[in-house]
Amino acid sequence: MFDSTKQTLKTLLEQVNDGKLQLPDFQRGYVWNEDAVVSLLASIAKGYPVGALLTLERGGSVNFKFRPVEGTKTDNGNPEALLLDGQQRMTSLYQSIYSDRPARVKNTQSEIVERYFYLNLKKALAHGDFEDAIETVPPSRIRMKAFAREIDLDVSTPALEFEQHMFPLNRCFDEKDWVYGWRDHWKAQDVDIYETDKAFDRQILDRIQRYEMPIIKLTKDNGREAVCTIFEKVNVGGVKLDAFELVTAIFAGTGEGFDLREDWWGTKSQHGRLGRIRDNTKPDGVFARLASTDFLQACTLLHTMDVRRQREANPIPGAQLPQITCKRDALLALPLGAYQHYADRTESGFIEAGKFLAEQNIVYQRDLPYPPQVVALAALFASIGNALANNATIRANLAKWFWAGVLGEHYGGGTETKIARDVPQLIGWLEHNQSAPTIFQDVTFVSNKLIRLRRRQSAAYKGFHALLMREGCRDFVSGKPFDLMTLWNEAVDVHHIFPQSWCRSQGKAIEQYDSIVNKTPLSAATNRYIVRGDAPSVYLKRIEQDHKISSLELDAILKTHLIPVQHLRADNFEAFFEERMALLAGMAGSAMGKASVDAAAFEETAAPDDALLDEIETADAA
Repeated sequence: MFDSTKQTLKTLLEQVNDGKLQLPDFQRGYVWNEDAVVSLLASIAKGYPVGALLTLERGGSVNFKFRPVEGTKTDNGNPEALLLDGQQRMTSLYQSIYSDRPARVKNTQSEIVERYFYLNLKKALAHGDFEDAIETVPPSRIRMKAFAREIDLDVSTPALEFEQHMFPLNRCFDEKDWVYGWRDHWKAQDVDIYETDKAFDRQILDRIQRYEMPIIKLTKDNGREAVCTIFEKVNVGGVKLDAFELVTAIFAGTGEGFDLREDWWGTKSQHGRLGRIRDNTKPDGVFARLASTDFLQACTLLHTMDVRRQREANPIPGAQLPQITCKRDALLALPLGAYQHYADRTESGFIEAGKFLAEQNIVYQRDLPYPPQVVALAALFASIGNALANNATIRANLAKWFWAGVLGEHYGGGTETKIARDVPQLIGWLEHNQSAPTIFQDVTFVSNKLIRLRRRQSAAYKGFHALLMREGCRDFVSGKPFDLMTLWNEAVDVHHIFPQSWCRSQGKAIEQYDSIVNKTPLSAATNRYIVRGDAPSVYLKRIEQDHKISSLELDAILKTHLIPVQHLRADNFEAFFEERMALLAGMAGSAMGKASVDAAAFEETAAPDDALLDEIETADAA
């Protein structure tokens, strides 16, 4: 699986230079700032550890596309190993102490500049402070003072280097000619530098030339999941890579020239799959944050479902059936051919999922309860095709599954396992008239859950916002229903019914007045009547007067929000709260296709199970 060893820095840099050690293509180009490179060089010169490298032997099943380390001139098309972790260190070391070209670094303004690195031998040997002794100069090797035309440091000729005892660090492994020239320069001036020469050789050069770096070498028999997991565990200090980038490198290494990034992101002149999926939504619509890994998950689910079906049709005696999954290991193992086979269907599946969400009055990303549930929807639509997807009965049943997942908070954890379970069950139910998915047995909506739904981050909170609009609630002032056209053109959000400031002044409990029971979808224009803090009886009268709306007409609008009108107009918060909680719970049960349960009944039914659990735990303890 792996081997731990050490190699001299010189050997490693030679391998980088010759192209024997290269980078996997998923490694992003990265430029260190000047101070970071100086600190790294100082640590090397002092013999301090700078961390281990992680390499992968080539020739196994993980065939990443590769590229040379930045700054090399190699055209080696068959590297022996890939550097999985240590890119920034090895790139910086190669460019600063091995290459004859200047290193690319970032200055204090974060601009990429070119620099040569020098070691002031007098300073380094006198004080041992290598960071202070390392100087950087531009490609001209002449450094000017800031805001002035005066020269600060000139090492543009060997004679100037010798005169100032400035050793070019890119001669660390090819130092002899420079050292001979340095000696001759001072010998001609009848100056003895023997002690300086000896100290330089023993205290600096020898330490750098003999410096060893620890290496974790992964052998070629490691699989994709092992390689990628080990990489991410070791690369804790770097920029985290997701599975999409790793799969991109794997696909690119197949030799077919397939570019997954371009397929997903597109080009400057043409949409990729993401752009086409987003075409029918607003810029901040439900797919505003659709991840590339979401798409890969849906493809992986379709692939593993088909693999299982094929095995069921042709079973192998004694062998277990392959698992339906969209977990990371299966995603990383997705063959390029499978991706190409399912990608078009998956793209259509996401587009259809967007239409379905719009039917549920979920238009914006911020209102999407559970992004993983969209992966399940996309995989389902990709599997059953348009004819079934547009069947009214199937769509109605699918809506019940969707709302059971949202209001039952089914996708709050273990999402990959739940997607892999739900989609095959949905296909069996909707397409083959098999039993309903087990989600309907697993989730129950308990009425007092409404009290704890107070923040937009909650999936169920978002669900009630959308569900009220789907059921036809209308704006208090304009009377418009919150249909797709209204949502696209007007600012609609969840707002309080009894104003917050009024509730506070009346001593109402924040757990109640700030919950979804006291909130409903309203336009910004309507909310301006409420945020003044008047009692509902007052702001309702103002709406009627300002907009010439009759009390009967406004009452009809209020009822579309499941608002008990008589209690609202009487400013009776307690009665309003109790009745509206029951009405919202009823709406939830209807949407889920399963009656909601009030808190007291739920506790009564749960008690025998709890008692039985106590008995089991007592028996286990005995």
